[in-house]
Amino acid sequence: MPENEVKVEETHPTVEEHAEALAVPAWALAGLRVRMGWAVGARVSRAQFERALKEFLQGPTAEEGS
Repeated sequence: MPENEVKVEETHPTVEEHAEALAVPAWALAGLRVRMGWAVGARVSRAQFERALKEFLQGPTAEEGS
C-alpha cells in the first residue's frame, strides 16, 4: 500500500469510536464486526461505518444462496 494511503487510513476513527459517537449497542457492534470482518481497532470512514451499520441492521441475516 502506498505511504499516502496508510496516512489517510490512520486518520479515520476506529469502529469503536464510531460506535460510541453513534450510540451503537454492543451487540450491534459485535455483529457488525463479524459481518464486515473488522477486527477490534479497525479504522474506517464515518460513511463506511454508517453504510455498513444500516445494511447490517436492515438487511438479511444470512447471505442468499447459503
